[in-house]
Amino acid sequence: MDYHHYQPAIAGYITSTNNSYTVIEDENHLHIGPTLTSSSLHQNESIQNGADVHSDSNKTQHILFTDPKHCAFNIENQQNSSNLCDKIHVIIQARDQLKTNKKIGGDYFRAKIYNTKLKASAPTDGEVIDHNNGSYSAYFTVRWRGSTFINVQLVHSSEAVAAMKRVREANPIRMVYNGIFQQKKAKVNGQCHVQLSSANELCNFTDKLTGEPWFCIKPKNLPCSTYTLHSVNKKLGGRLTAAMFTRNETHLFSDIKRSIEMCIRDSAEIAIYEMKANVNNNSPRKVFLFRKADNVKSYKDTICVESTTECRPVTNSAKPEKKIAAGYYFQDKWYSNDCTLKNISVQSALTSKLLTNKRFYFYGDSTLRQWFEYFAASISDASIVQAAPGATLKTGPLRATSKKYNLTFMYRHHAFPIRTTPIFVKNVAYAANEIDNISADENTIICLCFFAHFTPTELHVYRRRLETTKASLLRLYKRSPETLVFLKTPNTNTYAGAVTSVDYGDWVSLMLDKELRKVMAEIPNLTIIDVWDMTTNHRLGENLHPPRPIIQQEIQLMLSLIFA
Repeated sequence: MDYHHYQPAIAGYITSTNNSYTVIEDENHLHIGPTLTSSSLHQNESIQNGADVHSDSNKTQHILFTDPKHCAFNIENQQNSSNLCDKIHVIIQARDQLKTNKKIGGDYFRAKIYNTKLKASAPTDGEVIDHNNGSYSAYFTVRWRGSTFINVQLVHSSEAVAAMKRVREANPIRMVYNGIFQQKKAKVNGQCHVQLSSANELCNFTDKLTGEPWFCIKPKNLPCSTYTLHSVNKKLGGRLTAAMFTRNETHLFSDIKRSIEMCIRDSAEIAIYEMKANVNNNSPRKVFLFRKADNVKSYKDTICVESTTECRPVTNSAKPEKKIAAGYYFQDKWYSNDCTLKNISVQSALTSKLLTNKRFYFYGDSTLRQWFEYFAASISDASIVQAAPGATLKTGPLRATSKKYNLTFMYRHHAFPIRTTPIFVKNVAYAANEIDNISADENTIICLCFFAHFTPTELHVYRRRLETTKASLLRLYKRSPETLVFLKTPNTNTYAGAVTSVDYGDWVSLMLDKELRKVMAEIPNLTIIDVWDMTTNHRLGENLHPPRPIIQQEIQLMLSLIFA
């Protein structure tokens, strides 16, 4: 496609829209209580969950909320020994700051098992189950021999979740975007978004081909055709979101992702004993001893191998319903629970000439741009260059080419909404349109990711983008069924406070993850790569932009599927 002559589709301007949005210019302490059992989990299941905790969210009052310092968990039917691939059932009890057991659900708990020395970690088999009565279940499979620590994390209390739900429902379209209109020496800023309501006239930049909406307030003395630059006003957007929370609600986000821990330790002896918890260094409260591994002959004797079937594209795509964890880390290497990976690295693929003559197209946010950058950095004669005048290193379009291997990589952002410093509007293109213009064949690989820039918007905006992209992928399959497409799921993030929680946090990203799996399921040439599980439990922690060891495993997973 000729990136030099691409122009946004402009359909004049309008004075109102059907949807409205008002534009404003201007782990350390664990309280051990009674032992929890499965039979007690299902009592009071009819009690309403935490969505309705605040009947009047603007009323100033002292609120009791789930307090991670007093929550407790234990292992159901705890045994003195355990075997590889055994199941562990962890029961969690939510308590408030008065150490009282909660009687409603709605808390967002997450859990993992890990061993730092073995560089091993695994998420739960499926999500933590909410029994809607203050108790929760987390299921694990024993993935390796040796010490295993259990970490339970309260990401958000039910009260915090209720506050985020209220803000999202009352103000579904958040964040502030600037459109810069320029003509000769005249320069005017105007607010832009996927939907706007204003007394002023609006420029309608809805894409003619996909129908994806984008509007800006029309400058008084400049035509819509002078729309030149786009940027985000993140500071103003944050202030507006902050104003949507009550004072009491804001306090609910002061302790995000607080952890409590237990430990299972390898020993020749089978015993259970107590350790004193050190609040300051997050030491484990209890230690459980698992049977020591004897006669270990290979890695298969050391880790739990769920399936010996070789991983295949499409066949081993991430499923809408997660019954087991997507995989786990051992010695920093990712193992799939659905199939057996070849774990092909970029260097081995180059050496064996598997990557020769391939063309990769990346359309998505900065978490996908990391894949593009990883490939470019891993190939000696490849360097990143602009693919169009004025292209930025953040949004593209960008190109990296290896003449030695006849290998090409292209990256472009997925288009509005985009949180970025000023970029030229002429360089913004929707992924669906780009896919329609690719001359694809068996050497073409397309990689997609949509999530980070959609978290401050209503779910239907995200769903519409997925559906327009899905339509383009079905058209691609008709003309080139041998072309492989990979869709990266959302990954977890590190954040603090009410604003970042509702605009960029994991609770919102998890909703997008579920929507993505549902809408994009069963596309013939598409493989969904589950990086959610790859980023929730790695020893290096969570980050919107995961560190290189995680990106490396994501890339090796994709290459193993391409060259299965």
